[in-house]
Amino acid sequence: MFRFRRDNLVRWLLAASLLACVQVVIETALAAWRYGAVILPPREFFDTQRYDAFSKLYAYAAPLLGLPHLLDRFVGQGATSKLSLAPELLLMALPTALVVALLPGLFSTLRTRGNSIGKILAWLAIAQVGLHFFTWAENVHLPIEPTIGVILRNFARNFVYDGTAFAVFVTLASAVAARAVARERTGPTLAGTAACIALVLAATITSPAPQAALPEEPPMGTGRAPAQGYNVILISIDSLRADHLGAYGYERRTSPAMDRLAHEGVLFRHTSSTTSWTLPAHMSILTGRSLLGHGVVSDDRRLSDDVPTLAESMKRAGYVTGGIVSAPYLERRFGFDRGFDDYDDKTIEFEDYESSYAGITAPRLQETAAAWLRAHANDRFFLFLHYWDVHYDYDPGPPYDTMFDPDYTGSVDGRNFYFNPAVNAHMDKRDLDHVIALYDGEIRLVDDHIAKLRSVLEGLGIADRTVVVVTADHGDEFFEHGRKGHHRTLYDEVLRVPLILFVPGVRPARQDIETEASVIDIAPTIAALVGAPPLDGAEGRDLSPLAFGAAPDYLRRTFAELYRRKSLNMQAAIRFGPQKVIQHLNRRVVEAYDTQRDPKERQSLPPRAGFVPARLSELRTWLDGRWAVFAGRIRRQGVRSVEMDEKMRDRLRSLGYIQ
Repeated sequence: MFRFRRDNLVRWLLAASLLACVQVVIETALAAWRYGAVILPPREFFDTQRYDAFSKLYAYAAPLLGLPHLLDRFVGQGATSKLSLAPELLLMALPTALVVALLPGLFSTLRTRGNSIGKILAWLAIAQVGLHFFTWAENVHLPIEPTIGVILRNFARNFVYDGTAFAVFVTLASAVAARAVARERTGPTLAGTAACIALVLAATITSPAPQAALPEEPPMGTGRAPAQGYNVILISIDSLRADHLGAYGYERRTSPAMDRLAHEGVLFRHTSSTTSWTLPAHMSILTGRSLLGHGVVSDDRRLSDDVPTLAESMKRAGYVTGGIVSAPYLERRFGFDRGFDDYDDKTIEFEDYESSYAGITAPRLQETAAAWLRAHANDRFFLFLHYWDVHYDYDPGPPYDTMFDPDYTGSVDGRNFYFNPAVNAHMDKRDLDHVIALYDGEIRLVDDHIAKLRSVLEGLGIADRTVVVVTADHGDEFFEHGRKGHHRTLYDEVLRVPLILFVPGVRPARQDIETEASVIDIAPTIAALVGAPPLDGAEGRDLSPLAFGAAPDYLRRTFAELYRRKSLNMQAAIRFGPQKVIQHLNRRVVEAYDTQRDPKERQSLPPRAGFVPARLSELRTWLDGRWAVFAGRIRRQGVRSVEMDEKMRDRLRSLGYIQ
């Protein structure tokens, strides 16, 4: 006959609460030791599995039950900063542990004999490890038709880098420690639980205060818009490195038309993109926001309606707005068409994915742009043009394919650049030089079409009242850090882009600007130049006072981000003058460079040396502010997803963006 045994329920509740508290202590201590030198992102930032199972269960239940979002901030560098995790972990783990223990505890009250505290701890630990392995397996990304080697590699990579190994170790160590404290008796169990809670409270008291806000940038005078009433053409050239243009000191004659614009206008010598791939970089150009700021952090996201665009601002100012683009990542499905009267993402479209990067698009883009300009020559217009050709493959056709390396007799060319195994980090330097010469030929191809565009403006009689802005979304790597292409790193070969501003008839105060600029400055600058309404929420600055006013050069912080969740490649970077720090947010890696002494970013400084702690603190503060915007928008509106058909997936897969 069964009897009600209240002591069985008490054992389950005590064992669960003890295990939760011990886990919090061990978890916090290990985080302080293992991650002390780096910034820790919020739990939801990517698919991190480093937290204990009770906290994971709380996080799953929080949005369903309307519970507070905890672990929802970036935690700064330093072991003591990690102590601030303890109170939030306890708030998540302890109530969840009691709820988890309630059902088996109540069931055990109907038995004449219950499990000992030691056995209960063992059962709880086994269940937690099972949950860890389930979430680990669920979040491993595999490409289409993976090999056995790729499957094993991806599972092993995730086990280490998504935090599963850390979580399993915490669970097992906590079960052993809790078992040693309990020793099958209620008194020590209660005392051990109370001691753990006391340690957590002590961590709360001794944890550092919130970090200070970023220093304010110096104010700039506004005054009258220097290009009031002018037309504007914004040109973005895909994959164009600044250091391959003559205006930036390149020895080859790759860019006479752009060099002329720089000579007659203003050159921003130190301009960075917000990332190293096409979609979010262009969204930053057209919204004046960082990746977390505009929210399009991956190719399954669409621009939210509450983020204003440059085209909308220009339209409100009375401009006819047009866009002509030539790449899959600038299609209207991502929200790029907002504010444009005409947004042409169909003229340059390809029958299959191979032709999307093998074809030459500049002539068609030029013809389409010329027709649009003729139709709107009597209007006040804003035209956005995107040139795709510099993007690999590097197959510019004659005369550009031999223009910069006419004597090459080898077998390597620029076709199938990304997937060609012959193009690798160990290839012969002569062959690599030829590939780079083909890249330079692509630049000259586009540059010649920019010259034709200026001729069209002159022929229509509108060149003297048309602002021209030239920039790029990112550059390309040629194994400077062991990789090729882009979308993988935040080194300068992919971040440094050109920014040239030409306002005819307006003499600039300075033609060569040394202040750090970012592509998020382009939209605010264009709006201010012509007197269009400012973009609400834009993070960039109006640069026109530097070029046309009395504002002096000054030291400025700029930021970049890269979020490849499926590849577990999450990075953020800060630059302050020559000081640059890159934080790998899912690995214990901080890279820091003095780019004045080490312009090629070869020798990383220690994470606690010199300027590095100060820059990491600023990066944490900046990320925290952007995360509040990003996460808040999703919680209010949900994720704006993109419908992607198989044709689109094939095109992006061919470019190496998705697997």
